[in-house]
Amino acid sequence: MTTLKLIFASLFILAGILVLISGVIGIFRIKYVLNRLHAAAMGDSLGLFLITIGMIIINGISFSSLKLLAIVALFWIASPVCSHLLSAIEVTTNPELEKDCEMMEIDEYEVFKS
Repeated sequence: MTTLKLIFASLFILAGILVLISGVIGIFRIKYVLNRLHAAAMGDSLGLFLITIGMIIINGISFSSLKLLAIVALFWIASPVCSHLLSAIEVTTNPELEKDCEMMEIDEYEVFKS
């Protein structure tokens, strides 16, 4: 394996790890559950993609690379569905939702939008 190839792969994997670590820090530092969910979903998606690109660079283009990309594609399909279901559960079961997050009436939203 050439040195340049190893350096590029290492940079992608390191960037993916840093994105995942920042997502974990966001999960622990953010107070409200829906915001935590957003930090987790965005960090996981980008971090997994960057690490997968680094692994593909190390392996080269092969059938294993296709499998890695299939894993990322399945994760990108499943992650928004899971995030939506978890946020729907929070919205329907939290009796103090208006206290936890700021909500606008439709009239206020129309004024805000324009």
